[in-house]
Amino acid sequence: MYSRKFSTPPDTIIKKGKAKFGTYKGISQKLDIKGMRAPYAGIPLPTFISRWRIKSRLIYLFNTDKFIGMTEFFDLKVFGTVQVVFWNKETEKKYTYFCFMGPRKRIIPVNTTAGTCVSSRKSRYVKVFWGRNHEHLAMKFSVKGDANRPDAQGSFFSPAESKNHTDYLFVNPSPASSRCSATWFSTMDIQGKINISGKEEDSSKGIAALAVNRTYIKFHSISTHVWGMGKIKDKNVIFQLRSSNLDAADQDRYNENILIVDGKETGLPSVVMTHPFGINKSWIIQDTESMVDLTFEPVSVNTRARNIIAMRTSYTTIYGNFTGVLLDSEGNKTNLKNFPGIINRNLLRL
Repeated sequence: MYSRKFSTPPDTIIKKGKAKFGTYKGISQKLDIKGMRAPYAGIPLPTFISRWRIKSRLIYLFNTDKFIGMTEFFDLKVFGTVQVVFWNKETEKKYTYFCFMGPRKRIIPVNTTAGTCVSSRKSRYVKVFWGRNHEHLAMKFSVKGDANRPDAQGSFFSPAESKNHTDYLFVNPSPASSRCSATWFSTMDIQGKINISGKEEDSSKGIAALAVNRTYIKFHSISTHVWGMGKIKDKNVIFQLRSSNLDAADQDRYNENILIVDGKETGLPSVVMTHPFGINKSWIIQDTESMVDLTFEPVSVNTRARNIIAMRTSYTTIYGNFTGVLLDSEGNKTNLKNFPGIINRNLLRL
């Protein structure tokens, strides 16, 4: 059976121009990948030039009794974007809010010990922050509505001392060893609430995940992320699957795919995702090791595209349900039926 070792994280990801590739349980103090030697075409560009090709992304996902959704920050150096999208699982109603952020030194912090990622615009106030020494990781938002959507506020808080709190670091070639992609993935219990139009729609416990990625990006990048999170027989189940044109050449050895059941992790092999009838129809997600065999039925799709001079971005976020089987490292089956989750598909052209 496929297996991938989880090692102790390094003090620094990049040392003397080379990345310490691997899968780690725990997290380094900084999620910093600048300083790679000759990351593009073997040309030894100065670090202050090649670091401009590093793009960052932060995603906070949550699932409570009534709502499921995500907050996404995208740091493109020249500008940034932030999006909040969530669904009422009972009515399947979608709420989506988006805005641009102007140039700034850094939108997403590299420090994993303590940090704040924030959009401070009054109509789109969104904040994700963590302080591991004070044992918390939280997200809050306050967004103004318009003719098509109501005002909404939400806040979620998780103590790091929770038994379901986990931290993982994935450092992968992207696609070869001259470039790298580093991801901090964290899971947690949460207590939170969402108010819509001034009414407390939901105040309950749930589960959440944080994914922060930095990568040396291509001029044309496409990525698809899959997350499922919920409870099965009183066990917290969270999984992440990813496929992109930035993936390592040896995808089974280096990837970000993981299954976590009540805090116990299993590294999953690379997967193939297909949607033969379109992205808003059934998805099939499988591997070659018989550890991942899933179908995903979309419930609601949110798509947003932007063209800015020579730059094009396209975001598609899909809420739906998984059915199928996942195997852990010991061969135990996790059977999914109408299991909630989100697929996020991004395209960036520079």
